Amino acid sequence: MKKLRLILLLSLACFILLPIDATYAKKGTQVLVPDTVKDPHSKYTAKYESADHSHCTAILISSTVALTAKHCGGDHPTTYNGRIYPGGSGLSTPFGYMNISSYIPNPDYDIAILKGTEKDQSRAYHYYIKPFKTPVRAFSDQELYGIMGLDVYSYGYPYKFSGYKQYRSDGSIYYYYKDVAFVHTSLPTYEGQSGSGAFLKDGKFVGIIITRTEKFEGNFLPFTQQIADWVNKNAN
Repeated sequence: MKKLRLILLLSLACFILLPIDATYAKKGTQVLVPDTVKDPHSKYTAKYESADHSHCTAILISSTVALTAKHCGGDHPTTYNGRIYPGGSGLSTPFGYMNISSYIPNPDYDIAILKGTEKDQSRAYHYYIKPFKTPVRAFSDQELYGIMGLDVYSYGYPYKFSGYKQYRSDGSIYYYYKDVAFVHTSLPTYEGQSGSGAFLKDGKFVGIIITRTEKFEGNFLPFTQQIADWVNKNAN
């Protein structure tokens, strides 16, 4: 419960300052994705509109399952919790949508699973999002300390810019905070990017963005063994 309370205090609604080592990270950049159909990463990042009409980001780990931040969808499991639009940008929804018919929040960490079925998918979604499944890989503490200083990127939907368009953020990693399980980066991060996937330059999927600092730098929840095991168990 102590971990949960601390993570909630660090939600994107809060502005926090963290100790950092500036020698590790380069200044971040954020650019509009000009064409979410041509960009190979875009269709696996979705605009998430929860049941209460709040907007965040979700990252697909299969054709019927996505991950997001728990503070976007709520603390309790539900049988309906909104809709995702993969590759959506502004009014454009080139890959359709999927209704969320099962919402599973983690009891201790700021992460939740969004599930749908083929019946929940629009015709375009069913056509373009072919069946796939990506197990979430766990990272040891040694590996997470080892990624400090590496480049990291993320796709998401920042509120800073109107119209819910998709943006790519690039930066690098400052530090892994083991006790509270999050990684501080120089990724430009604004409200709406919660739930965005965090990827190393080599494509390794290492976590999801959950918070930011007052300098608009993102923190992501890393896939520790405990978190990865929970995701893979409940994503089935």
